[in-house]
This record gives sequence, structure tokens and C-alpha cells, in this order.
Amino acid sequence: VASASYPRVGASIFPPDPRRADFWSVSGAWRINRESFMSKADYISNLRLRASYGINGTLPIDNYGWRSLVTYSNRYMGQAGGGISTFADENLRWETNYVTNVGLEFGLFAQRLYGTIEYFNRDSKDLLQSVPISRVTGFTSTLRNVGEMNNHGLELSLGGDIVRKSKLR
Repeated sequence: VASASYPRVGASIFPPDPRRADFWSVSGAWRINRESFMSKADYISNLRLRASYGINGTLPIDNYGWRSLVTYSNRYMGQAGGGISTFADENLRWETNYVTNVGLEFGLFAQRLYGTIEYFNRDSKDLLQSVPISRVTGFTSTLRNVGEMNNHGLELSLGGDIVRKSKLR
């Protein structure tokens, strides 16, 4: 079994140039226990290898963080006045995640014992964060793409039905 997707996503939260982005993913699975070479291993009730890779994006929390906005709630010498309310970064772009996942699912003795061993890796790039800027600008921070992070690991899940009766499991 295999699948793939390729969405093109757009968001007015970003400037016109990187407003749209292509995100895609592919995945596949192989039911190994259904192969002819596994026919004599009748104690294996499930053996499935699966893998996936994909790219997805995250939107910033601030709407229109790429654009300086104006407010007219300021006052100057008792009179109504306007002023810039946000200090924008016109280079904002999508926060992007590159995700890999490989797993092996197994079941033994008619699923009395079962589990999953799974490896995952997630590289996050262009993380959006409010960063401090010089107070000379009249602001203390602005939203920018500044970070990278990696999260990876191995997960193991085990389960079993030790007692399997008609009304008790």
C-alpha cells in the first residue's frame, strides 16, 4: 500500500512572494506476514513495515506580521494622532517541518502479544519567534524566522492479552 499527497497552500498572513508553498508527503506499508515466504511462521499474526516522509508548514500566530500596521488611538499634546503599531519583517516565510517516520508493527500468537517499534525524525526550520529589537525603533520585538530544531527518537509500544475468555480479556 502506498499513498502520496501534494497540496499547494496559500495564506494572506505572509507577504505576497512566499504566500504560497508546496507541501508534500509519501508513505507506504508492506504486510510482510502475507507473503508466501512467511506461510510457515503461523505464530506471526501480524508483521507490517511502514514508512513515511513529508513536509508541512506552520502559520505564525500574528495575522499580517509581515506588514507594519497603523493605529489611530495615539494622542499627541491632547490631540488625536496616528502611529505605527507593529514593527514588521517583510521577509517572513513559512515555518517548515521535514518529518520521517519508520515503524515495524508485529503481532504474535493470534495477537496475544503485539507491539510497535518506531523511529521518527523531525527537522523544523525557519521557526517563527518574536525577537528583541532596539528600543530606538519604538518597539521591543518583532516576529522573525530565526530558529531550527531537531526532534528524533525511538518509540516502543508493547501489549498483550494474557487472559482471553469470552467475557474477560
